[in-house]
Amino acid sequence: MRIDGKAIAERILNDLAKEIATRKLQPTLAVILVGDNPASLAYIKQKQKAAERIGAKIILSNDISDTKKFNDDPSIHGLIIQRPLPKNLNDIPPVKLTKDVDGFEKNSPFTVPVVLAVQTILKEIGTDIANKHIVVIGRGETAGGPIAQYFKTSRVVHSETPNPKEIIREGDIIVSCVGKERVVTKDMLKPGVVLIGVGIWRDSEGKLRGDYDEEEIKDIASFYTPTPGGVGPVNVACLMQNLVKACTINV
Repeated sequence: MRIDGKAIAERILNDLAKEIATRKLQPTLAVILVGDNPASLAYIKQKQKAAERIGAKIILSNDISDTKKFNDDPSIHGLIIQRPLPKNLNDIPPVKLTKDVDGFEKNSPFTVPVVLAVQTILKEIGTDIANKHIVVIGRGETAGGPIAQYFKTSRVVHSETPNPKEIIREGDIIVSCVGKERVVTKDMLKPGVVLIGVGIWRDSEGKLRGDYDEEEIKDIASFYTPTPGGVGPVNVACLMQNLVKACTINV
């Protein structure tokens, strides 16, 4: 069954909009984007749309040195240094913990939004992770790594993993976070698997694609997320949840 991430996200954003209006909050998120990564630019547009939807404000900057200014500004409730960062950028200033809505800082009080998104989706479809074989494909800092850390009993498959197909085939829940064509194929899946696609890439026509062909896997997976319209919208909505939480902390 296809999981409608847009519908899940819409319910989250509706609840946040009501909370903001009822409590008369004014959440403000600062986003620092260094470089012009197309995926980052697209993701920021999604954040802007979601923020507008709930009545929050976003401030954009291209200067990493603005981190201190945003950390010190009491009117800024959340601060993001957009990943991925240029490889030549070595000195990355820390984000104040109470504003770390991306959850990347050590001892952050916030859960990484993509982890919240996966949690939310599994809860939405009524999947209990207890006694399930969970496989996370990819170990990047923005998705695979944090997700694997959350699912402490998970197996992690990456480019250097021996016999990856055999490990993936054991999965009751598979979370693919690579962002390449056909990372997961039908022959790797057992019937009834829950398949969550986090990784994204663009084809030659510029269309957003995921780590698997939905037509190929839809009859073997009990549930699967599409791309677009799957994890992405829920991820952004969960970021907005963190922002509203930060707004109540930074008052």
